[in-house]
Amino acid sequence: MSDTVYGVWAPALTPLKKDLTIDFPAMLAHVEWLLSNRCNGVALFGTTGEAPSFSVAERITALEYLLAHNVSPQHLMIGNGFSAPTDTIEVTRHAVESGCKTVLMIPPFYFKDLSADGIASSYRHVLDHVNEPELRVVLYHFPKLSMAPISHDLIRLLIESHGQVIAALKDSSGDWTGTQEYIEQFPTLSILVGNEVFLLRALDIGGAGTITATANINPDGIRNVFDQWLINDDAKQQQRQADEIRTIVSKYPLAAALKSVLAVHRGKPKWLRVRPPLTELSSSEIAELIDALQRVGFELPASM
Repeated sequence: MSDTVYGVWAPALTPLKKDLTIDFPAMLAHVEWLLSNRCNGVALFGTTGEAPSFSVAERITALEYLLAHNVSPQHLMIGNGFSAPTDTIEVTRHAVESGCKTVLMIPPFYFKDLSADGIASSYRHVLDHVNEPELRVVLYHFPKLSMAPISHDLIRLLIESHGQVIAALKDSSGDWTGTQEYIEQFPTLSILVGNEVFLLRALDIGGAGTITATANINPDGIRNVFDQWLINDDAKQQQRQADEIRTIVSKYPLAAALKSVLAVHRGKPKWLRVRPPLTELSSSEIAELIDALQRVGFELPASM
């Protein structure tokens, strides 16, 4: 599995200072905490990390900061998707040159009703300019937000042109039938669910794991599902426990809810901050969220 993306990955939240610039020391501490609590890896600047709100320069600086503080590039992937291909190329090239060979690549998300050929040409333009055979692309299927689905035809076109560079797909559609079809149709790709409620079902039919927002607060619990399955043990109880937590936080805007949990449990109100156009939860919403989590026995894991 050394050349694949598998297991439990956390799309890391992006902590912010009062002026809404990135709080790099807090980011480092959170990434180290995620890895110490058994995440297989951390994705920077995915949807949960508020990716569209952060520039090329900010993503590059964040990666450089983490690497300079001894986070292994093998445990990181970077969200490299922008509407401008030049931006995607710059972030991807920097990541590869820094030793971070895995990227989470959403299609261009401004123009709508695009053909598979059109989206494929966008991916190919980036990959040809980066020109790095060791690059590993995780295709990011999130049609609700991107409005540019990763179709089967698109995957075939990209595999045909770029082979092993196309390594995986994150399916954040929430459509279990669609996830099954990806797993069945593309057995050479690592198919990762974007919501851990599908994790055990996906693993049972050949899925590779999950890149899930809730790993920001429940990394150990979600990893327990994967580990129990891996040793051929009954993981249903672990899955039910993970489902309870996901169901509760999903009632609120996800990034703001997860940041609220960290703010309360770590006693650090600065974690509440999100970049506009996102907004923080109200004090009553936070109270309701924390109370609901307490009622199912949630505790934020300590560092290991």
